[in-house]
Amino acid sequence: MQQHNPIQIHVEDTNAEATMAKISAIKQKYFKDEFSEEFVKGTSKKDVLIHRGYWCRFNIFHRIVSTYISKQQKCNIISLGSGYDTLPFIMWQTYPNNEFTYVEVDLPVVVDRKIKKLKESNKLKTLLGEIIISENKLQAKSQNKNYLLFGEDLCNSEQLYQQLKSIDVTIPTLVYAECVLTYIRSDATNRLLDGLTQWFPQLTFLNYEMFNPSDQFGKMMVRNFEYRGCPLVGIEAFPSLQAHKDRLQKWFNHVEIYDMKTLYQIGTDPEERKRIEKLELMDEWEEWNIMQSHYLVSLAIKSQNELIVNLKV
Repeated sequence: MQQHNPIQIHVEDTNAEATMAKISAIKQKYFKDEFSEEFVKGTSKKDVLIHRGYWCRFNIFHRIVSTYISKQQKCNIISLGSGYDTLPFIMWQTYPNNEFTYVEVDLPVVVDRKIKKLKESNKLKTLLGEIIISENKLQAKSQNKNYLLFGEDLCNSEQLYQQLKSIDVTIPTLVYAECVLTYIRSDATNRLLDGLTQWFPQLTFLNYEMFNPSDQFGKMMVRNFEYRGCPLVGIEAFPSLQAHKDRLQKWFNHVEIYDMKTLYQIGTDPEERKRIEKLELMDEWEEWNIMQSHYLVSLAIKSQNELIVNLKV
């Protein structure tokens, strides 16, 4: 029987909570996603601050992944710490005739539960076809799509590479991580980035995570995650936007990075932003600005020749 440590279980709990918050935003018509409820059932309505934050995050990642797939003849998309991410299913729904491989990686406890959800969902079985599961039940492939889901600790870079060798590493590859790296020690993150840039010659890396732990809100944020059993062990090593940029520039020639407060304005479509701002009135602009100043998105590309996506609209 697979054994899971307490941090893995707490991360899984956080993953389910995040999906419930996402579903709440979907039900309020912030964006469309018919697959999230295949993984988590039932949710209470969340606050407008949560809804807008999820809309902004989803909007940016959806736009960049969608653009990357649409502009490539053939490519890989790899989601690190994927949780109950539904973007691969949305992409196959949007681009049924495009040639791309989608890989999802997460801790074994999360992958075990996601595989069970895939097997139970008629909607996903219709899209993916038969789900072929490995003997250890920690790897799944689909019959109809180039889809691979496997369990691996991202700190184990050698084992991660052994799993990824099954795909074509020579083609353009977009790797993204949402709220993942800040849970990992900085030395392990550096090994991961070093490995990714060696394994994939045409690499684009997209990352979303918490930062700015030193002010009042930041200290409270760090305490909250510690209390929930998911300490932000990587946040202190890279506390600022500049620190994150300096780290990425060791491996990438082109780096863009902004906090979410800025990206809400420059990284989303103005008309779509007007639409969602009419869905619910928000009076807590000061609280919104503070909260969004503690989350960032970075986009890093190995070569300027591969610059086909960017953070600004």
